[in-house]
Amino acid sequence: MSRKTCTGCCRCLPLESFPNAGKRGKEPTCFMCTNDARRLRTPLPAIKRDPVQVQINNAASLWFYPAQPTNLLRYAP
Repeated sequence: MSRKTCTGCCRCLPLESFPNAGKRGKEPTCFMCTNDARRLRTPLPAIKRDPVQVQINNAASLWFYPAQPTNLLRYAP
């Protein structure tokens, strides 16, 4: 079984892990690196607002640390 080193992750992998490049033989990067690059290019879907979670977050922020309009750095000694 012949092996080839990926130029993206520098791992020595079998030739089945590399996509075909037509007449050139095999691509220099493996399927995993190609898929990772494709995932990085695609934007993330928008997060749907959950009104119950918003209420929980607001209640927790008021419970643990009420918002204060004063600047705390102004009173530092």
